[in-house]
Amino acid sequence: MQTDVYSAVTFIQIVVLCVLGIVLLSFRIRSEDKTFNLRLARGLLALSYFMLALPAIIEYFFDGGFNLMWVEIFTPPGSAIQSMFFAITFLTILQPALITRNQILLHLAVVLGAIILYLVAAFNVQNYKWVIHIGVAAYFCLLFIYTRYFIKKYQVSLRRLEEYYDEDEQGRLKWVKISFFAALSLGIIASGSAYFPFRIYVCFVVTYILFYSWFAIRFINFLARSDFYIAATAYEPEHLTPEIIIESDPVKEKKLENSLKQWVLDEGYKKGDISTEEVARLLETDLPFFRNYFHNHMPCDFRTWRNELRIKKAQELIADHPESSLNQIAQEVGFITKSNFYLYFKKTTGQSPADYRDQIAAKK
Repeated sequence: MQTDVYSAVTFIQIVVLCVLGIVLLSFRIRSEDKTFNLRLARGLLALSYFMLALPAIIEYFFDGGFNLMWVEIFTPPGSAIQSMFFAITFLTILQPALITRNQILLHLAVVLGAIILYLVAAFNVQNYKWVIHIGVAAYFCLLFIYTRYFIKKYQVSLRRLEEYYDEDEQGRLKWVKISFFAALSLGIIASGSAYFPFRIYVCFVVTYILFYSWFAIRFINFLARSDFYIAATAYEPEHLTPEIIIESDPVKEKKLENSLKQWVLDEGYKKGDISTEEVARLLETDLPFFRNYFHNHMPCDFRTWRNELRIKKAQELIADHPESSLNQIAQEVGFITKSNFYLYFKKTTGQSPADYRDQIAAKK
């Protein structure tokens, strides 16, 4: 019975991982200089899926024909390569336009060079287990470095997105953080999975199949909307700084005031995924003057002001169309994530959207 279950789980593992790898490779990314990192990350991620399937293929088709010594020796470098491929993928998601190909290729060369030295030592030292211990220690050091670097770049990427779009973007990047630490945990657990009891091992395999399937889908969704991230990360930060001295110009200020009134009448605030610079350009001004105007002539900054307009419109839609879903209303008024909508709605009105709808219904 256990043999049949193990064979079935192994076969499913092979099929799912290989199919996901093929799907990743077949997803088309336009060939441009700015998409090189995305194409490289896609290829490395697909390769990591095939690498994950390789031991299962050997196990399934060659009746577990593993040499224990080889398994012990190749586990640390295999785990290190997997971690490296995933780390590059995550960094590309966070900063698709800032991680250079030279940085990626140099890191690949360093890690692969260290792995070659490790393998040479492991196969030429009589007590190879000492080399394995060193390899495992180096693997965990690599994980520590990747984790610190990821946390740092995550904060940088989040700040850039929020500066560029003048939106709270934590909800949009939350899946990246969850995925990173889930992959990190699974990688650590996988290094000792060969010693698990049968039932725990099967549960672990099912768990990581589900995770890698989910991650592949999220990564493809990211690729489909990569322009959103590239635009923000490629933007020069000095252009985003509001601490620029702008001379007062009553004529330009009056023109911008009228343009803002018309923009509100046209419900321009309902358009999401648009940078503040694009809004300023639509209003026929530049970003420094636009931000300076809000600083000197408006009660709050542009982000807060736009969100207040969105919440006001959402209140109208909830009152007029109580049968509409709140998520649909959130998207209609310009909120990209429902978490931001619920947060700002409660912050502005003092109650949740659902409570507000119930209150409107009770009055009727």
